[in-house]
Parts: sequence; structure tokens; C-alpha cells
Amino acid sequence: MPSRGRASRWLTGEPVTKFQRLFTRLRFVLALLLAGVIVVFADRGPMWPGVVVALVGETIQVWATAHLRKNVEVVKSGPYAWVRNPMYVGRFFVGLGLTVLTWRWFLIVPYVAIFWVYAQARVLGEETRLRRLFGEEYKSYCRAVRRWLPLPPKERLSEERWSWACVFRNHELRVAACVVVGMVLLKWRIEAWGPLGSGG
Repeated sequence: MPSRGRASRWLTGEPVTKFQRLFTRLRFVLALLLAGVIVVFADRGPMWPGVVVALVGETIQVWATAHLRKNVEVVKSGPYAWVRNPMYVGRFFVGLGLTVLTWRWFLIVPYVAIFWVYAQARVLGEETRLRRLFGEEYKSYCRAVRRWLPLPPKERLSEERWSWACVFRNHELRVAACVVVGMVLLKWRIEAWGPLGSGG
């Protein structure tokens, strides 16, 4: 499709590539900035929708890391049998859930747009590298599994099982603990000090 080809060329163009690299280098600073925004603005609506979305995202990430063996093999088990980029899918929902805690559309909509551009550009670059690394095996995997839309696998692609060693090696439990502790502290902040960013 011509339009899809133009979109791919745009996302792999120099300006977007520079943005993606800068975003990657500054991801911890940006995460702290997002946390600060959430601390200030999270007070208008109920917490449970954002908490549920964030926990679903973190569950996907832990599931993915239990199967992830970077640069060793084409990972086809667990969530990788459903979608090619489950880590990014999980990461998106973690950030979305936390952003939903603000109940501000002027924060939620830009988050969705920026994350989509960043993730799509980064994944296109990673896929090029993985094709070079794994060749036809990875191309065959791409034909069988969608990039972003999860679908039940038509057949078992791998015999690999959940590995706690992989979870610990990929440090995802640390991230999960930070997400949970952060939400508990946020709940305490709201109950202790009430609205901070309501302007009233």
C-alpha cells in the first residue's frame, strides 16, 4: 500500500529517528517528568480505571520478559506468539494507565500520539536489525505474527516456557514494584493533601 509505505519512510526519516534517539536517551528524565505531572494533576476522578490499565500493562511486560532472550533467538513463545512487540504494548498501557489518573485530555491525547510515533519508529529500526541478525527465520515470524494487533496464534510457534530466570535477568520485577509503590504513594498523596492542580 502506497500510504503505508510513505508512513514507514516518514517514521524512519532523519527527524523522527533523531527524536526517537533523544527520547530513548532522556527516557528516565521524561519518566520523572511524567511522574511529577501525575502527582500534581491526579485528583479529579477515581483512581481504579488508571490503576487497572497500568497493572494490565505491567502484567504484559512481566509476561514478555519471562520469555525474552535478547539477541539470542527469535522469541516466539508467550505473548510473542500473539504480537511481535508485547513489551511496547505493555509499556504503552502502563503509561496510559498512569496518565489516565490525571483525567486530563490535554495530557492523555499527547501521550498516546507521542508514544505511537516513538514506538513505531523504534520498532521499525529494531525489525531491520533483527532481519539482519536472524534472516529468514525472523521474516517468517513477521509473516505469522502481527506487529501491534494481538491475535491468538494459529499454531504453537515455540516450545519455550515461562522462565523466572529471564524475568530476573530482564529486571522487570523491579519495574513492577516501582509502579505498585508509586500508585500506593499517589493514593496517600491524594488523601493527605487533596487537589493540587485544580486551580482552586
